[in-house]
Amino acid sequence: MSGPNRFQHQCRLLRHVAGFVWVCLALLLVLPYLIVPLTSLLARGDTSGHGWRDLLLAGVHVVPGAFYLWGLWAVRRALDELAQGRLFAAAVARALRQIGSAVMVGALFNLFAVTNLTRVIEHGRGGYAYFDLSGIMLVIIGAALMLLARLVEQARRMQAELDEIL
Repeated sequence: MSGPNRFQHQCRLLRHVAGFVWVCLALLLVLPYLIVPLTSLLARGDTSGHGWRDLLLAGVHVVPGAFYLWGLWAVRRALDELAQGRLFAAAVARALRQIGSAVMVGALFNLFAVTNLTRVIEHGRGGYAYFDLSGIMLVIIGAALMLLARLVEQARRMQAELDEIL
């Protein structure tokens, strides 16, 4: 198998893996944090409000994961573009920008909003920020991916300009 064909085959394979991982992570995110607590809450008919508060708290903790799932779906779409041989397609630049945005916003939400919303929902317990090294790194990596998307977009424009000349 030649170099470009092998690369495209690897992209197709990884696209399928990313899709499978996306489905598994979506189930792991939604089932224990939203579906199970909601069905449990509705089944026992909680009127105290504690069950709804716990469900709201679980929903807050799901938000960063939803952003990461959006980023993973963008990875899958980018791999599809690469598998089709479109190295500098506009979709690849868009996917890099979406991946960067998803990772950065998810990490920022996890670092600041989750802790503060948890504090509000639990009436004062908890800190103001969660200084997690991995979260801070994800913010920086997300911002870097957004900058790389600009570079890919510029390369795509340059390639289109060169194609017009030739």
